[in-house]
Formats: sequence, C-alpha cells, structure tokens
Amino acid sequence: MRGIAIVLAAALLVFAQADELREASLVLRGEPQSLTPPPLWDGRELWLPVAHLERLGVALEVGDHRVRITHLPADQPAAHLPIEPKRGVQCVPLRDLARRLGGFTRWDEATGTLAVLARLQEARLDADTLALRTSLPVAWRAFTLENPSRLVIDLIGCTLPDTPLSMPQPSGAVKAARVGQFDPHTVRIVLEMDAPAATPAQGLHSEWQIALTAAPPSAPETPDTPAEPPGAPVEPPPPPLEIPPLQRGANGVVQLTLPLPEGVRPRVLFLEDPMRIAIDVPGYLPEPIERAIDDPSMFVRTLRATPIDGGMVRVALELARSVGAQILSGKTGVTLTLRAPRNTGGKLREKVIVIDPGHGGAQPGARWREGKTVIEEKAIVLAIGLHIAELLSREGAKVILTRAEDKAIGLYERTALANGANAHFFISLHCDSNPRPNSASGTTIYYHKDDADSRALGQAILNEMVKVSGLPSRGVRSDSMLYQTGLAVLRTSQMPAVLIEVGYLNHSFDRAKLVNPDFQKRIAEAIVRGLKAHVEGR
Repeated sequence: MRGIAIVLAAALLVFAQADELREASLVLRGEPQSLTPPPLWDGRELWLPVAHLERLGVALEVGDHRVRITHLPADQPAAHLPIEPKRGVQCVPLRDLARRLGGFTRWDEATGTLAVLARLQEARLDADTLALRTSLPVAWRAFTLENPSRLVIDLIGCTLPDTPLSMPQPSGAVKAARVGQFDPHTVRIVLEMDAPAATPAQGLHSEWQIALTAAPPSAPETPDTPAEPPGAPVEPPPPPLEIPPLQRGANGVVQLTLPLPEGVRPRVLFLEDPMRIAIDVPGYLPEPIERAIDDPSMFVRTLRATPIDGGMVRVALELARSVGAQILSGKTGVTLTLRAPRNTGGKLREKVIVIDPGHGGAQPGARWREGKTVIEEKAIVLAIGLHIAELLSREGAKVILTRAEDKAIGLYERTALANGANAHFFISLHCDSNPRPNSASGTTIYYHKDDADSRALGQAILNEMVKVSGLPSRGVRSDSMLYQTGLAVLRTSQMPAVLIEVGYLNHSFDRAKLVNPDFQKRIAEAIVRGLKAHVEGR
C-alpha cells in the first residue's frame, strides 16, 4: 500500500506540474511570433517547441535528447541543453538557451509574452566603416536625418549590455557618435556626419559591417531580364501618412491626432534619456520626418516620424518636460493629449514630499546571503531615503520620512502620514527580486493604474536615474501589471505617487551597485534632480 501511495503521490505531482503550464507568446527581433504549437510558460521558464528553434537564426545541433550550441566547445557543459516533453511536444528551455547564447529575456506577466533580445557586444568605427556585433541576430536598418546631418542605425531586438559598452570613437567622416536604448526592443546608434550614407541599408545579422560613405558611381549593369514593356501598369505607393501639427486646446492642453483604422489599437511607449512618448500606428512613410517645436508651452522639443517594420510608422515626441499624457482612440484616429501634471509649477522648495523607505524592522524585504553576510532590502532603501531627505532639505523643501530608522511601518500608515500632511508627492523606495537569481536586472518605476500624473513623475525620475545608474531601464509601468487592484501604497495615496524598484538584489551586477554607498548617493541625487525637473518644468 505504501508503494501505491508513493506512486500516486508522484503521479499527482507530475499532473500538478503539467497543469501549471500555460500557453505563452514570443517576441523575436521586436516582432510577435505566430507559433503552432505554442510555447509554454511554467512560471520561470519558457519551453519552446524544438520545431521553432530555427526562428532564432543561430547555429544549433538538435539531437534526440539535447541541443548543442555549436560555437561553444563540445566538451563544455554550457554547450548542451536538454530536450524535454511538455504536453506531448519536445521543447527546450528558451530563457536558459538565450542566456547561454549571451542574450537577454524579458517576461511580461500582463500579456503572457517573453521577449528575447540580443545584447550589443561591439560597436567600432574604423575609418569610414562601422563594425557591429550582437550576441544574437538582430533586424537592423539605417536611415538619415537632417539638421544636423546624422546616420541612424536601429538594432531591433537588441538591448545594451549590463556593463557599459565602450563608445565608438569619432573616426574618418564621423564627428560624433552616440549609443542608447531607443525603446525596450531597440538599440539606436547615431553618427553625426557631413554627408551620411549607408551601404547596405538593412539586414538580419549578428556580426557585420556598414560602409558609412557613398560608393563612387559605376556604370549601370545590363539587366539579365527584358525590361517591362512600354505602358505596363505600375502600382503607385499608398498615400503617405499625414502627421498633423500639434494643436493647443483649452486650459493649456496640447493635442496630436493621428489617423487610425477603427478597431486598431496603437502601441504607446514612454521612454527616457531623453524623455519621449512614442506611438506606433499603421501607415506608409517614404522617409523620416523631423520637426523642431520652439514653443515651450507645447511641452515638446521635437516631433519625429519614422517608418518601422510591419507597415507601421513610429511617431515620437521628445518632451521638453514631464507631462500628464492620455491616449483617446476614436473611430477614425487616436488623440494624444498633453498637459502639465498635478502639483507641478513653482519651485521645489515650496513642496511637501514624503519619502518612504520600504519595509523595516521585522520586515526585511528582499534578502541575499553571501557567506555569513546577509544583505537586506530594508537597509539599502533606508540609506538612499536618508540621502534624498538631506538633499531635499537643502533645496528648502519640506520632507517627511515614513521611517528614519530600522522599524516596521504598516502599509496604510505610510500613506495616511502623507495624506494627513497634504503632501504634494509620495516616493516609495524598494529593491526588486524574483525566484531566479541573475535572470532579471534593472530599474522599474510603478505608478497606480492609469494615473497620468504619477506616470509623469515616474518618467521624470527614471530619466535622471538611467543617466547615472549603469542599470538597464525596465520602464515606468502601471501597478496593475502586478496586481489587479495595484500596490497598496500607490492605491491609497491622494497625491501623485511612485514606487521605485532601484535594482534586483538577487542579480550580481545590480547587487554590487546597490550595496555601494557611492551608488546610493548618486541614485538619491538623480531622484531629486528628476523630482525638481518635474516640479519646475525643466
């Protein structure tokens, strides 16, 4: 009987594990993949059917029981991954595979989607050639912009490395070079040149070179096929997408309306360094558009429109300051409205700010043990919070700390303190963690539900943090992505409020920074700079 019980228990365990699997989606090189059979998510790992491995575009040897990464020595353990049956389909652990290939994965719980990204490993200028190398193949394209003359290379399906990359040094025709994370799926390289040109202009590679200057003209080649007969019909291109000017409405509200087919939802991104709002809409655009906006009351410095893959156009607004932004979709278009966020204006010294170092006392928050040393979230965020309070006091602002020592404070006590003080802003400080060490890295800022004012506060702060942290930006996100009702300290705050996850305590790269007192001071300074820019409109 005991043997039967053990067998039954094992069977129930296998059934429970199988039942935990759920269908998921996959994004490669910035594009959603249509996969049958679908990938399966077990809470930590995405199991990709072997039949879909070729979509990664990397050299792999697929056997009966394992997959080998061919560019690694065959006797190296990291070169081999197991093939396991999941719901009757042979699958491989995709997150593990991407990590071994040098890539990065980002899981979105709200949509059940895993994005696989390459890491940019090298960007080198040699005379009039740009040499690029990524850990996985990326879809890339090059285009030019004017005033000043620039060559832009977008690496789609790519992210910056954890450690800062050596910037390409100006060389030959290149006067200046910049590399940055344009959006969550795209690394952008910008080269300032007198007469930029790129050959080729697009491709799908992991290691390649781009000629930056135009080749001398050559005699035209004789075509191998006969020319089209005279009078053959030529299908005209569709009419280009019209990008209307920004409009000023009542009460200082600024609007931009873009045509959009009924039933189509635009993709909206809030980006930083510099602060931008990007809207992806379907349409045709023969070449990029860039408009400078000289009126500061319009909240926008530059409006850019760029054709992207899939018959889409990205309209990006580089912001002159943080804004409360809302998206309204109608039958024939989508309207973006911008306004000054609540409680902004005036000077920082006129504001009441509550700084909330998370956890405390018997509630340590995230923890990490290294030998006999235990690193706790509560101590790190208290150190950062004390620095912020000191800096804000120097600015002349009234500062309230929910705790200034190692003691436990209830969640609702924290916001009751802020609400009772009629505070203008509430900033909660935390360190992130997850079940799998070294699987996630970077800074995330949360705001409540669809509160545009809190999102603007978070965007202003994150814009300054990414300039000094050296950590990846995970963006400004709604807390509804975590819980249906949101986070308690954000939900119950009566003023614009954000919760900052500075970095991942269970990621070695993040952790080394989080425990560094100099890093803690730099982060505190960045948060204060972001808050001041948000308040004073700079």
